[in-house]
Amino acid sequence: MTGLTEEQVKERIEAGQTNADENPNTRTYKQIVKENTLTFFNFLNLVLLVLVLMVGSFKNAFFVCIIIINTLIGIAQEIRAKKTIDKLAILTAKKSIVLREGKKWTVPTEELVLDDVVCLKTGDQVPADARILEGSLEVNESLLTGEADNLPKNPGDELFSGSFVTSGEASCQIVHVGKDNYASQITSEAKEFKRHNSELRNSLNIILKVISIIIVPIGAMLFYKQYYMVGDSFRDSIVSMVAGVLGMIPEGLVLLTSVALTLGALVLANKKTLVQELYCIETLARVDTLCLDKTGTITEGSMCVERVEPFIRSKEYQASGESQMEEGAAAEALSRQEASVTEKTGQEEAAGSEKTDQAEEAAEPENTEKITEPENIAETESGKQAELVSDEPKAADLKEIEEIMCSLMHVLRDENATANALRKRFPARPVMACEHVIPFSSDRKYSGAVFAEKGTYLMGAVQFLFPENNQDMISQAQKYAEEGLRVLVLAHSPEKSEGTELPKNLEPVAFLLLTDVIREEAPDTLKFFDSQEVDLKVISGDDPVTVAAIARRAGLKNADQYVDATTLLTEQDVQRAVSEYSVFGRVTPQQKKQMVQALKSQGHTVAMTGDGVNDVLALKEADCSIAMAQGSDAAKNIANVVLLDSNFASMPHIVNQGRRVVNNIRTAASMFLIKTMFSVMLSILTIFFGNAYPFEPIQMSLISACAVGIPTFLLAQENNYDKIDHTFLRHVFLNAFPAAITISSCVFTIMLVCQNVYHSNAMLNTACVLVTGWNYMAALKTVYAPLNRYRKVIIYGMQFIFFAAAVIFQKLLSLGSLDFGMIILVFILMTFAPVLIDVITGWIRNIYARSLDKENPGPVAAFLTKLQNGKN
Repeated sequence: MTGLTEEQVKERIEAGQTNADENPNTRTYKQIVKENTLTFFNFLNLVLLVLVLMVGSFKNAFFVCIIIINTLIGIAQEIRAKKTIDKLAILTAKKSIVLREGKKWTVPTEELVLDDVVCLKTGDQVPADARILEGSLEVNESLLTGEADNLPKNPGDELFSGSFVTSGEASCQIVHVGKDNYASQITSEAKEFKRHNSELRNSLNIILKVISIIIVPIGAMLFYKQYYMVGDSFRDSIVSMVAGVLGMIPEGLVLLTSVALTLGALVLANKKTLVQELYCIETLARVDTLCLDKTGTITEGSMCVERVEPFIRSKEYQASGESQMEEGAAAEALSRQEASVTEKTGQEEAAGSEKTDQAEEAAEPENTEKITEPENIAETESGKQAELVSDEPKAADLKEIEEIMCSLMHVLRDENATANALRKRFPARPVMACEHVIPFSSDRKYSGAVFAEKGTYLMGAVQFLFPENNQDMISQAQKYAEEGLRVLVLAHSPEKSEGTELPKNLEPVAFLLLTDVIREEAPDTLKFFDSQEVDLKVISGDDPVTVAAIARRAGLKNADQYVDATTLLTEQDVQRAVSEYSVFGRVTPQQKKQMVQALKSQGHTVAMTGDGVNDVLALKEADCSIAMAQGSDAAKNIANVVLLDSNFASMPHIVNQGRRVVNNIRTAASMFLIKTMFSVMLSILTIFFGNAYPFEPIQMSLISACAVGIPTFLLAQENNYDKIDHTFLRHVFLNAFPAAITISSCVFTIMLVCQNVYHSNAMLNTACVLVTGWNYMAALKTVYAPLNRYRKVIIYGMQFIFFAAAVIFQKLLSLGSLDFGMIILVFILMTFAPVLIDVITGWIRNIYARSLDKENPGPVAAFLTKLQNGKN
């Protein structure tokens, strides 16, 4: 088997028969530009631009400059992040071992071509549809079928792309590539599945959906009121309508969210963390339960063989069979004696008759002695058996154990930390002739081989090799596990196992004791999550006592609360266990998935770390999944986040970055919603009670830039790592509503005064701009409270720029002079409105706090609770 030649590979590449990935981790440049420009609100802004240009109000077209700047900033930031993430993605790109021209090469999966021969082993993900040529595998097709069963695959069987190898090794020929196989579909489905429920995205979609529904009819009604009922000119009616609609558009909210998430991914990329799903940053920030895989997370993933302990039966275990062993020994001795007597008799008969009397005399005492010998032999054998139950019984020879292990290491092809540690201690060499290999499976939790004239040797966990009558072994293994050692049993059976099932008459030979190396940063990382009230669950396939000991050494709180997952037989057992225990041992891949599901059903937001094939099902099920770069391809492909340096210490950075993004978007969204809410309120008030909308588009652009756009962008750079909860919309409303209702009330007051006293639109616009700008700055102080030096500089700086622009660009902004009475009114509103904002904010927050207090709710909170219960 030599594989394709270089010319054959070139021919297939030219024919387009490559396994190109059509679902990259990041969007293309075309997609970035398209998704930042072709949006509903940009289309609406374009319509408004056409309208103001059509009526000749060119200065009111200034708002489009802000839209263009925002869009260009968003595109630039995403492209910058894309370049960085694409570079990092190369480090985690899926690679395959391919046979070409008789040599093995490691190439990116995308560069595989039709008919390539690839070598697959445990932990690999099948890169394209293939057919097995040599070897055998067990594969998991859960990404295709949802079934977690391991399926045996032998020469001639087909493998589907997207499935992953759980055990075995084989050479396979690719039969489909690119669009012709399952690769693109599976990747697409996996990515789609990984778009976990995001409160941030859902909340923003709700906001945008509501605005999209109301903005067009309110704009149409505003134009109708101005043009048909008030009698304004077509130009003035269009300008007023555009100003009202422009205020309702949260033009920077989507942009700010996209930029904040992208910059968050960029910051994490600089910390060797690849984000494959942007919104998972937010999800991880909300996590209250973190499931940790021991190997590669708390530990370095490397192991070493601490020592080898030959297995010794306890006296109690052997005493029950002692009499049977004596009887067997006596019977064997008697049989040997009879054979000896028969042989001697034949020899004497051949010696001749003349020596018969002498021979008989000689044979008689000898026979007498031989007859009594079985009893003596029985006593001797019994004495040997007695030695086995003495205080220091004889055990298997260490040299013999080493020969067995060296032979196993020669034929087994497992690639993991345990196998590497065993190979280092027992160098592979063919001491015994192998007939059949039993590869390791995470479900079986053992591996081994059948050797000619020796029988079957297996190596694995005690509970799985000896599911019955293994109390003696468990008690001995328990002592080692309590020291924090990982315990494997080497077992032997004279029977030859034909498949992967346990052979009969299996007996233990020795304990192989391994130890994990705990990561240096693990204690500090665990302490961080404990301080953040994140519940930690350590889930491992190892012995629970060993896992608990390692977790204790790493500083895990409640490490003594552990359970053996083999005792969890029902779904109710799993539900109870995840709420009571912190450490889980002997967990199968399916049980890991069940535990994540159980935690989610109990209302937890669950993150899962892992690096192996056995973690894939749980990673796929978790709200946010984190894989190590040194882990299997299957784990990395499923995970939302990949730790490129496989460093668990990166976890706090990811959580803090998520909190920073969500907190900054939440406060910024409040500022955008203030403008949207008061614009909607003013439009409705104008439709029913007013004569003219109190703003022009260019005036709204100034307010938007100084009170919303610039300050929120600058303040979004802050490192706000406060803990967040599941109240995004509620938080935004509590911040936005007080300022929106206050600004609307102040502007409506000015509208009534101008309509009934001054009859001046110029004075109306000027007073409304000044009061709205000032109150918006007051809202900034409330939303971003408490104020630090950085926030004060931004807010007071924006106040200065706002009023300076109002003075310098007075004519451009269509601002006029105010009468003394209007000056007094503006002064009063600017003085007391900020106080009113604080009072309303405190009142609403108090109502919300009372609604959480079930024992002493306030009257408003009680009414809202009754209303909600009535709806339910």
